[in-house]
Amino acid sequence: MKAGPKAAVDDSPLPFRPSSEVESERFLAFADKFIRVPKGTNSRGKLNPRPWQMDIVRDVLDSGARTVGLMLPRGSGKTTLNAAIGLYVFFCWGDGANVVVFAVDEKQANLAFSAARRMVELSPELANRCQVFKERLYLPSSDSSFAVYAASPAGAEGLDYVLAICDEAGVINRDLFEVVQLAQGKRKRSVVVAIGTPGPRLDDQVLLDLRAYAAEHPEDRSQVWREFSAAGFEDHPPDCEHCWKLANPALDDFLHRDALHALLPPKVRESTFRRARLCQLASATDNAFLPSGVWDGLSTGVGIPAGREVVVALDGSFSDDTTALLVATVSPTPHFDVIKVWERPRGDDDYRVPVADVEDEIRAACRRWQVVEVIADPFRWTRTLQVLESERLPVVEFPHSPSRLTTATGDLYSAAVNGRITHSGNATLAAHVAAAVIREDARGMRLDKASRSRTAPKIDLAACLVMAHSRATWRATKKRNRARSFAS
Repeated sequence: MKAGPKAAVDDSPLPFRPSSEVESERFLAFADKFIRVPKGTNSRGKLNPRPWQMDIVRDVLDSGARTVGLMLPRGSGKTTLNAAIGLYVFFCWGDGANVVVFAVDEKQANLAFSAARRMVELSPELANRCQVFKERLYLPSSDSSFAVYAASPAGAEGLDYVLAICDEAGVINRDLFEVVQLAQGKRKRSVVVAIGTPGPRLDDQVLLDLRAYAAEHPEDRSQVWREFSAAGFEDHPPDCEHCWKLANPALDDFLHRDALHALLPPKVRESTFRRARLCQLASATDNAFLPSGVWDGLSTGVGIPAGREVVVALDGSFSDDTTALLVATVSPTPHFDVIKVWERPRGDDDYRVPVADVEDEIRAACRRWQVVEVIADPFRWTRTLQVLESERLPVVEFPHSPSRLTTATGDLYSAAVNGRITHSGNATLAAHVAAAVIREDARGMRLDKASRSRTAPKIDLAACLVMAHSRATWRATKKRNRARSFAS
């Protein structure tokens, strides 16, 4: 493959002369001659688009619509299909055939670009005519580009494209999508494709707005809508084979049935499974962190004896929220208990968290147990962590970055539903866990309150639970160092 702006490329016409004038049929011939599957099932083999995939291709290439909305479940090969359609347009639509793909984040953008780049690499005819840069392909013979971006409204300003693909339209930034749409009109032929799986916020997402518009305005030919879903069968159980077949056209082809069985609730939450695998619009009201009854079933009714090796987690606030301390045994199956909780008294707008009392409670915990870590997000509590560390307490910072919280939350959920944790049965801890819901967006999933109201139920002990489980189980897999003691 030719790389860099000065690399020599073959500027002769692509050896491609299909007889049909229908774009979807020309695409099929292009895929047969040049496109190979970049990875996974049938890797390096011909793409061989399935009939249901060709329906999508016809929507994009033949319909004449300016906007195409596509809803389909996870595992349907949309990244590969997007890349193939994009490359066809890039190589075959003449001068200035610019293709842009917007992904929800940098990681997804890299995956999308890697698929297109790998397809070019696997075809000598394409590779010899194309220059490859870090985030785009360039065709000198037609001054065309194929570029992939992480979603940013500012980055979409001033676009001039013939094909724009907005991936993960269930969670994509609305401002970005509108900027991309408004860039149309510079070309006689251009199309925006919004493709994805329903996101968790059913009241505010681009994908479902396109769906609703298509249902209300079937006469508008400027937009085409297609979905693969089991919508209307929400009363069926999540393991309903009829629903699986309706929603997953790739089932038993390149989507393997055992993968769906492996993800059935309670291994993942039912609302998440229905959205991601069946494209059913599961209500956000059932977005509780744990299924009903799971937490109560993990109670032993006993605390943690003095002298045990433990971690202590702090979720601290300044004034309005709750501050909580939780303890967990260091074990692959940790046991949890509450140390203390500080809450703002109702009606006391002058309340401030007694920071000195929190620090003294941590010192007391270090005298009671063998504390191997004191864990906290340093936000607003940096001074406390510095003071405790100066006293030789084993302070560990746990910044609440999206990637860290997504992994830790998923691990805690899996451990809870599979019975790999226990707890003392503390009523306040149970209330905080019951009040916690899952928020999902482009950055991943994390615990959150059901409401941002000041009177909403608190979840601070649940936040401690996420941190403590992550560190207690990690500590259990490592060579044990002697815990630091703290003498009065």
